[in-house]
Amino acid sequence: MTSPQLRGYGVHALPVLLLLLLLLLLLLPLRVTPGTTCPPPISIEHADIRVKNYSVNSRERYVCNSGFKRKAGTSTLTECVINKNTNVAHWTTPSLKCIKISPQSSKMTNVAISTSVLLVGAGLVVAFLAWYIKSRQTSQPCRVEVETTETLPMTVRASSKEDEDTGT
Repeated sequence: MTSPQLRGYGVHALPVLLLLLLLLLLLLPLRVTPGTTCPPPISIEHADIRVKNYSVNSRERYVCNSGFKRKAGTSTLTECVINKNTNVAHWTTPSLKCIKISPQSSKMTNVAISTSVLLVGAGLVVAFLAWYIKSRQTSQPCRVEVETTETLPMTVRASSKEDEDTGT
């Protein structure tokens, strides 16, 4: 028995339809079974993690233990994901590296913080003093000299017609 041909293409329809169905299945998003969770995350040297949610797509962060810090360029993040091939949930592997804090770098950090606090404090004191001095200054009224009649010399008045009539 031969499979029906697609009109005008000379191609057998059944293999093409099967191929399209397979591609459609591959492109559909993976369905996660409700309630699928991740197992406990892997242990990272010198770090702890407190998982709040084991569900798929949840994200958690590792924290370096006391006396250690995260190495620059590494991440504390891990995420619960599904392996598409096996349909099994697992945590992603973080790139986290926790390195021992050297006593010298700790002292340098303390000195830098202390210096910053000192400079900020000094700046606040200077700003407060400037404000205080300015607020204590009384404003000087603008002086306008007014001549009083007592200080003006008496001038002779020009005679008027009335004065002429009275004979003065």
